[in-house]
Amino acid sequence: MKKIIAVFCTAVLITSMLAACSNSQQASGNNVQSSADYASTTESTTMRTTEDLSTTFKEAETNTVYPALKKDFDSSFPYEIASYSSYYLSSNETRTKNIHEAVDHLNGIVIPAGKTFSFNQTVGKRTVLAGYQAAKVVQGDEFVDGLGGGICQVSSTVFQSVLRANLQIKIRACHSLEISYVPLGGDATVQWNSQDFQFVNNSNCDIRLIVTANDGKLTCTVEAKEDIKPKKVDIKIKKDGKSYVLTRTVDGNVNYTTYSKYAKPKSATTKKKDKDKKKKKVYQVYNTKYKLVDSYSGSIAKQEDVINTINNEYKVNVSSLSIGYENGDLVYFGKYQNDEHLYYFYYSLDEGKFVKYYRL
Repeated sequence: MKKIIAVFCTAVLITSMLAACSNSQQASGNNVQSSADYASTTESTTMRTTEDLSTTFKEAETNTVYPALKKDFDSSFPYEIASYSSYYLSSNETRTKNIHEAVDHLNGIVIPAGKTFSFNQTVGKRTVLAGYQAAKVVQGDEFVDGLGGGICQVSSTVFQSVLRANLQIKIRACHSLEISYVPLGGDATVQWNSQDFQFVNNSNCDIRLIVTANDGKLTCTVEAKEDIKPKKVDIKIKKDGKSYVLTRTVDGNVNYTTYSKYAKPKSATTKKKDKDKKKKKVYQVYNTKYKLVDSYSGSIAKQEDVINTINNEYKVNVSSLSIGYENGDLVYFGKYQNDEHLYYFYYSLDEGKFVKYYRL
């Protein structure tokens, strides 16, 4: 999720809240239904965070076990139906490692016509033995290291891609707190034993997912054996009160709607502490209980240079930036709104390099 943190001229103590897959998810009314092509098991009644080191699992509590899907890099899938990319900080090594682990399980997966894709079934349980590492997440109001941090960005990116491919969304839920790697209302959270992301290949031919993560860019592309691409797909997200309403319109007809509602994080608390002028400025990140979670004492890019880069590149008029804490890294954060859109910009604090950008 997006965090905005106030910064003072001297040494700064920054308090941050970071959203992750939390314990209370807002589902879009999609309970698993019985079907002839899968076998149901006992469903867990405890909502736990996927990216939580303290989570314990009973193997029998996986929601639903679907027939295993297979990879196929040899057959031809000549038609690109849809593609979507999100962005992450590749300098965050543990989170990047987790993203790559999930991508390795997904890339090349074939979903036959009429079959269901289950994210949890395909990616598997997030464990140390499976190669996942601890990355910073929020559990309640605590900023902790959680096993598998970053997985929900992968599931959300896949969700965005299959939306545009006009595939049937079966199970999708939003996070309980705001996220920032996709537009609000466009995420799909996952938890190993309690929340899945699923879609059905309701086309008349097999499809394949090509999922890659390179240099901070995560991309999911849907390929098909036949040209099943709809003439026009329009994805819109509008805020209605406290809810975000996503609608998919295909060739003029709305065929999918989902609702998302996010809790606001507790107000960030910022401390200011004077240091010896001869010492370097120290940026320290604290959670709401004043527990130190990260710090940085190196040089930073000039704010005015980053502002000029943003304004020249995107033809906007950003006048100021905040320093934020995004996915385990300190970043410059800026926004700009005109009559049609709200723009968000993220640039690295140390070098002023582009991290990500999106528009609502």
